[in-house]
Amino acid sequence: MYWYDSRKIRNQQTFDAWDSRDIDDAANAIPQQAIKKLQESIQGSVLIPGDPGYEQATRLANPRFNFHPEVIVMCEAISDVQECLALITKYAITFSIRSGGHSTAGYSGNNVMMLDVSRLDGVFVDPEELIAIVQPGCTWGAFNKAAEIYGLHLPGGACPDVCQGGYMQGGGYGFTARIFGMNCDQPKYFYVMLADGSITQASATTNPDLFWAIRGGTGNNFGVVLATTYPMRVGDTFLGFSVSWDLVSPENRLDAARSLTWMQDNFVRSVTAKLGFQMVWVFDGPDVGPKAPSWRLMGMFDGTQGELEGVLAPLLAQPGANLQYFTGPMKYSALNEYLMSNPYEVPEFPPHINPDPPEENKASRYLARTLNPNEWLTLLDYFMSSPNPYTTVAFEGYGGAISARDVTFNAFVHRDVDFDCFMDVFWLQPENRQLMERYLDGWIRTIEPFWSGQVYQNYPSDGDGNFAQQYWTPQVYKKLRQIKFKYDPGDVFRFPQSIPPLDEPVVGDALDDTIAGDIERVTESRQSESDS
Repeated sequence: MYWYDSRKIRNQQTFDAWDSRDIDDAANAIPQQAIKKLQESIQGSVLIPGDPGYEQATRLANPRFNFHPEVIVMCEAISDVQECLALITKYAITFSIRSGGHSTAGYSGNNVMMLDVSRLDGVFVDPEELIAIVQPGCTWGAFNKAAEIYGLHLPGGACPDVCQGGYMQGGGYGFTARIFGMNCDQPKYFYVMLADGSITQASATTNPDLFWAIRGGTGNNFGVVLATTYPMRVGDTFLGFSVSWDLVSPENRLDAARSLTWMQDNFVRSVTAKLGFQMVWVFDGPDVGPKAPSWRLMGMFDGTQGELEGVLAPLLAQPGANLQYFTGPMKYSALNEYLMSNPYEVPEFPPHINPDPPEENKASRYLARTLNPNEWLTLLDYFMSSPNPYTTVAFEGYGGAISARDVTFNAFVHRDVDFDCFMDVFWLQPENRQLMERYLDGWIRTIEPFWSGQVYQNYPSDGDGNFAQQYWTPQVYKKLRQIKFKYDPGDVFRFPQSIPPLDEPVVGDALDDTIAGDIERVTESRQSESDS
């Protein structure tokens, strides 16, 4: 029988190309021979500088980041991850795990080793058992297509290119999160590869501490999540709508400010959990031509058209409110795209820009108390001062099923808030970066008196030095550190905002009570600061 191993031949061709270069082992963290051995042992491919495809593989979703790792490993099998972890442990190197590369602080990248799991992108939907098994490299666009074949739904992300792995571990918000809960609230169990290469299950009954920590503790902290099993919901069709307020004149902005205050007291916290919505301040207009500032509120509804019109009637009675459209029933993925691009995309960039999308930066701040109209005007006026028309301020609406979960349910603690408010700034030319980042810094100072002290950990920023307090509060962070010590005592999984291990036992219910009190104290502290 003729046996032919094309992979072995390709490896030799790769090694010949590497040998022809003048590679200085002394300048690298990993010896060349070790990299060759890694390539021989994996099903995927190793890329080093100078290889075809290397430059493309270095790129993250945000072109602001420019990493050039010594080694990029494109994993194609679970055993590839195991081989990588063995090498990482042997040479004590830092590394990043990339599924979709969307970390807003660039933590998907690294200049030593990038472990890419985007090819571990399987999704299997069982319509009889109503479950889905998903690998970390599966995009939400691919997942929704697989689920909608069977008329099923799972709350996922608004961006179809975002992958499941990092998204879920940081929380996971989308249009139906308010209806069904955050994505991290959904999993039944995980398979996780730990730093020593072993594979363990995490669920409510097996390693429940790890199960708790992964759901909100952010990625690249406890292990590599290889697969997630979710329960699925029957029904993939929702009603859509969009309401807008003009922001052009001072009178328009005063109407909007009054409506925002009314919304916090009479809509966000009390409106039916059948409604999921997001808001955005944006400079609306065609890709080429004038743009006008506006506030758009768009959302999805799990009910009848008559029910939706009744729910929105008090909102539409507010000063300045204009109904842009009702969509009628649409499948989730199509409706998600429609809401984000009609009447215009958010934001609408000029055609043929390079890179597309352009470089960006963002800052997240949770809002938990009612802002009075003057406070909303302060934020609106600052938004209006944007140096370019591509700035957006988004508000992800909470309440509903998100707030229904107890704060100790998992490591995602942001339950008693109104919005995750984040500003996103973009620049089309490199020379404008400093200007736009100064503007973003000014926004952070402007919103400082109004925010809750919390930050959505799926929108990290390397400028948030007190991330432990902002993502989790001290007691939650302590519990995460204790769990980290149990599953990664050598701190193999580390990056600038990773969780360091703490050699202390995890206490049970008493600590959960402390966590709940901790959240309450943080909220009360921010309220007192605001009142004073």
